Amino acid sequence: MPEKYWPETVILWGAGATKSLGLYATKELIQLVIKINNNDFSFLENKDEKLKKAFKKLVTEDLIKDPRLSKIYDLKALETILKTNTKLNMHELFTMLDQLIDNDMGFNAFCNGKTEFLRVDRIKAAKRCLILLIEELERISVQKSPGYMDELSVSSYYEFSKVLTELMREEALFFEKRGYKRDARRFYLYSYAIISFNWDPILLWNIFNAHKEENDNPVHLTDGLKLRLFDDFGSKITSTEMDSSESEIWYTADESQCKRVNDYKYPSRIVRIGKILFPHGVFGSRICPECGKYITTFGNRWDRLSTEVFGPSVCEELQINWKYKTKKEAKYKRGAIECPYCGQVTYPYDMPLIMQTLAKKRSIPPLEEIKTEMGLLMKNAKHIIFAGYSLPLDDIMVKTFFMSSISGNDRSKLKCTVVNFDENYRGNEDWLRGEELNRYVKESGNSQVVECIENVCDIFNIQNVRVSLKGVPDVFMEHGRCKKEKVIDLLYPKEYFKEGFPLIRN
Repeated sequence: MPEKYWPETVILWGAGATKSLGLYATKELIQLVIKINNNDFSFLENKDEKLKKAFKKLVTEDLIKDPRLSKIYDLKALETILKTNTKLNMHELFTMLDQLIDNDMGFNAFCNGKTEFLRVDRIKAAKRCLILLIEELERISVQKSPGYMDELSVSSYYEFSKVLTELMREEALFFEKRGYKRDARRFYLYSYAIISFNWDPILLWNIFNAHKEENDNPVHLTDGLKLRLFDDFGSKITSTEMDSSESEIWYTADESQCKRVNDYKYPSRIVRIGKILFPHGVFGSRICPECGKYITTFGNRWDRLSTEVFGPSVCEELQINWKYKTKKEAKYKRGAIECPYCGQVTYPYDMPLIMQTLAKKRSIPPLEEIKTEMGLLMKNAKHIIFAGYSLPLDDIMVKTFFMSSISGNDRSKLKCTVVNFDENYRGNEDWLRGEELNRYVKESGNSQVVECIENVCDIFNIQNVRVSLKGVPDVFMEHGRCKKEKVIDLLYPKEYFKEGFPLIRN
């Protein structure tokens, strides 16, 4: 019989889950780009002076006066396009740019009392500039001081990652007692998976650090072998080794490694693995333009507050901790990452990010592979959590993908949790269900939250849906600390899993 064990709980991680960190939502990003276009930097008012100065220099000097950067990232072309219609949202802007590029068409813009024609090469450069601005805005949004995230804001996510790590250790010991074979999915695959629709790697980085701390002081199983915890990205991604000055290939873990390492014939250590997918791509990653390999970088050191995990910036002052490892990287800088396979230099415009667009997109093989894995996770899940992810209308393709992925499931058994935030809600309930949920949908004035709930109920039976309006991270916090019992209730509620946690895999 084939192994049909998959993570029982799948977390869909959206922009709302990281809003407390200061990261911008898509609607905010387009408004900030328009402000930059109008030379309005009021959004930087509370930022560190060095960061403020560096960002202003990037958009008023580097992207305008630098002969090389200004051609690659054409800020003037982007400004011209935006001036023709300041009411464009991000979805419409990317769709328009992609349609022009796909049809090899230029753009005729009337602004400032005259007409200016932008050829397609400038349209492409304007799109590259827009993506760069999004990356740099998100990078600066989380920095309290140059190169570092705010410890107070990040602490709840780190504590959450520590609890997840603790649970997966406990799960391993429980599975071992039940006699599950270590080289089988039933044992080595985590009971939760995360699908992040964000581009930021902050949750991933905190989980990495929590795993490293656990792996540096691991628990021993009954035969004395050490237990190690790792993450699977759903596609083969390579990086360079942390805490090393060399640029040697470092492979991320995957299921094939679990099978080999956990082989009973060659006992050395025991590995478990959790799925964490980025179907829309992630900051710091690249597709090598020469060999086509998918590569990424997590910086040079294990510092959970460092913004190195966002990858190198075209502006060194916006990523002061970054150290270029190779001679090529040090020579070209400007966000350069040398491919560890073929030695080609990659730049931020080689970053494979999926943007909100209705235009027909070219397939990006690694992201297609991740999307396939995402579909399998959704199809086989017993409990799906919408954590700050609201299935907005401009993600209609994702919504229909979800619907098709779970279409073969018994909807009467598939459970759903929605975690959203409504600052005006005054109820004392941890969870809204049934009639209470219906009443909230009918009476609430928060159209965004209501739309999210209605979108979810288009896919799931409302009888199987529960909603928290506390938002992330408050849904798993108590008295300012992440509470283990609340994480268990979020991921493995007894109303959905009668045996509770740890789960029993029959």
